[in-house]
Amino acid sequence: MVEEYVETGTPCPDLRVEYDVDMREFEVLAFIHSTRRARLTQIKRAIGLSGTGVSLALGALIENGLVRTNGVSIDEYTLTFDGVALVRRRVD
Repeated sequence: MVEEYVETGTPCPDLRVEYDVDMREFEVLAFIHSTRRARLTQIKRAIGLSGTGVSLALGALIENGLVRTNGVSIDEYTLTFDGVALVRRRVD
């Protein structure tokens, strides 16, 4: 289901309503999930967003409790349990 929205570039309504996550934020979330942890520069390269776009997406995801900084490095991000659950729910 998510792939259909990513391909067309339109927002996934149930993600926006349930979790207040837009497709750009979900792409960041899914990338971090696939790598377990990621730095801003890695996310930027992988997704093709500007540094500002990635920072805004990460800020929103952190505010929603889906992403947190890694305990070892503040420049590295990982998913919270809720973030993992959301990605697994939407990808399966």
